[in-house]
Order: sequence, then C-alpha cells, then structure tokens
Amino acid sequence: MLFILAAIVLTAHAASYGVDIAESISTSSIKCLRDLGFNSFFIFRAWRSLGSFDPNAKSINENALAAGFSAKHIDAYFYPCFSCGDPAGQVKSFWNQVTSKKLKFERLWFDIEGTWSSSKSSNRKFFESLTNEAAAIGIKSGIYASYYNWEDIVGLDYKFSRAGSWPIWYPHYDGKKTFSDFKSFGGWTSPYMKQYNGDMTACSHDVDYNYRP
Repeated sequence: MLFILAAIVLTAHAASYGVDIAESISTSSIKCLRDLGFNSFFIFRAWRSLGSFDPNAKSINENALAAGFSAKHIDAYFYPCFSCGDPAGQVKSFWNQVTSKKLKFERLWFDIEGTWSSSKSSNRKFFESLTNEAAAIGIKSGIYASYYNWEDIVGLDYKFSRAGSWPIWYPHYDGKKTFSDFKSFGGWTSPYMKQYNGDMTACSHDVDYNYRP
C-alpha cells in the first residue's frame, strides 16, 4: 500500500504545471496561482502584437521573482507584428529593452499566430529574419504554434531549420495533460509543452494553463 501511494505521489510530481499571462499581475496573485498548483513555471508577455515592448513586462517579471519563481523557471513570449515589418529590428528593440530593464527569464517563445500576409513565402522570410536575429544575439528561444497556425502562415511543407534545438510549445484546448494529441509539423516530432486550456479565470486573472511532463 505504501509503495502504491509513493508511486502516485512521484507520478504527480513528475509533471510540471504553469500559466502564461498577457496582463499586469501582482505578487500576491502569482502566489495565489502557485497555491493552485501552477508552481513549476511562469510565462509572461514581453513583446506585443502592436510591435512594441510590453509596458507591464518589467513589473510582472519582478513580481514573479518576488512570488518565489527563480529566473530559471520564468519564460517570456514575443508576439511579433507582421504589419510593422523589420522583424530583425523588432528583436533588437526587444533585446535592448530586456537589457536596459534587466529582465530575468530563461527562454523566449516566439508566438506564431494571428494575422500575417496571404503569401507564405513572405511569411517565411519574416519568420526566418525574426529567428535568425534571435539566434545571432544568442537568445535562448522556442516556438509557440499550433499545427493549423503553422499550416496557414508558413505551410506544412516548411521545416524550421532550428527545430532540433528550439522546442515547440503548442496549444490544444482539450483539457488533457498529455501529448497524445500532438501532430508533427515544422520539423518537430515531439513537443516540449502544451497549452491545454485557454482564457481561464484564476486568482482574478485571465490566464492559460500549461503542462510539461
């Protein structure tokens, strides 16, 4: 009986849970989320789809650290602005802000969704410029995208050259903490993280729920 209970506990602790957020949040609210079990990692928006640095990024980052997350367990995400152009410039501007504001996080996720152009060729060039600049700077990065967004934006025949070293975080709001639903795309055969519920209200904030095994 003790062995069975121990196995259950180990299984429960083997998985990691966290939220991502795109709005300002206090230290106490982040602690509230931790108390709900989302205590393995925390992800905040740092670059907005308007093509600018998120003005709340610094305070959210500081509050996450104050709530008990180490920088190693905090990630940020970058929502590029296609219509703004100059993808490399967006990354440079972002990194200048990160450096000047002394943000502390582990990985940057490039959010590949939303409105791009109708030309997959143009979209690919934008994506490559974006990711090439991040690689040149030395930013530890990953990609957030769904199978269907990837298909619509760059096409399923497009394989990301860095898929082997940049992990994929994908959304599928089925409420299931498993990767059994993942469909290979873009050069990725297995995911790193899943966003399994979106637009959830927790601790009075709009957050998404994420799972890592």
